[in-house]
Amino acid sequence: MRILRGTCKHSLDTISRHFSSVLTTILSLSGEFIKLPNPSIEPPDDYKWKWFGNALGALDGCHVDVSVVPSYQGRYRNRKQAITTNMLGVVDRNMKFLYVLPGWEGSSSNSRVLRDAMRNNRQDAFVVPQGKYYLVDAGYTNGPGFLAPFQSTRCHLKEWVASQQQPQTSKELYNLRHSRARNVVERTFGLWKKKWAILRVQSFFDIKDQIRIINACCVLHNFARDRQHVMDDLLLLEVDHEVDDLELEPGDDANLNTSVEVTNEWTNFRQNFADDMYAKYLVRHAKLEM
Repeated sequence: MRILRGTCKHSLDTISRHFSSVLTTILSLSGEFIKLPNPSIEPPDDYKWKWFGNALGALDGCHVDVSVVPSYQGRYRNRKQAITTNMLGVVDRNMKFLYVLPGWEGSSSNSRVLRDAMRNNRQDAFVVPQGKYYLVDAGYTNGPGFLAPFQSTRCHLKEWVASQQQPQTSKELYNLRHSRARNVVERTFGLWKKKWAILRVQSFFDIKDQIRIINACCVLHNFARDRQHVMDDLLLLEVDHEVDDLELEPGDDANLNTSVEVTNEWTNFRQNFADDMYAKYLVRHAKLEM
């Protein structure tokens, strides 16, 4: 605000009123620019996603730095000792937000935030259509609507790059292809933070206004994605050097996500999914060797 006062030659009070007005206007467009997909519409072709035809996108938690009064700092302090809000971000294959829920304290687990988003009594509840699913990392339960990697098997891109090995089992192949597609959510978060500097600097706004600003930046991100692909491509060159699949941190217990029930049917679905994928992979490689 003080920078704007020097640039625009107006009082802080005037700038504050106009800032609040613009922020409110942007947020009024949320329903137009951030919305869950129509499951009946076929998503665009993408090699990374060809194995996951019924996937609508991917989701994860994203920590955004915030400023809070000292008495709140303990609740907002995450495992890396930063003061943040943990935002649930659901994105599509084209790196656009489908659903966002910022506001939870940085000490909250990703699973807990998702559980809140799925509450039946939420006016803006996050709902997964029947027969569809989102890709999630190992911090979430593998249950109906949420397809997670296999535990105790390499599931991060950097592990595959470092090993320079080919998948040897159905679980390894599944996890590799899963991580390649799921990486879209980390790239989206990286691009989003690159674009909007206000997300990277210390804020002097009230925490409620900071959450509104985060929501507004998600709206602006989607607006820009439809119009600035060339600029985004340049920023993504930087993002791809910085993005490193997040390891599952100690304490990020998948079992906390009680909104997603673990079922034998879904467990078998993932295993059969992986086995079928691996069988086709072996046939293809056998033909190449003939």
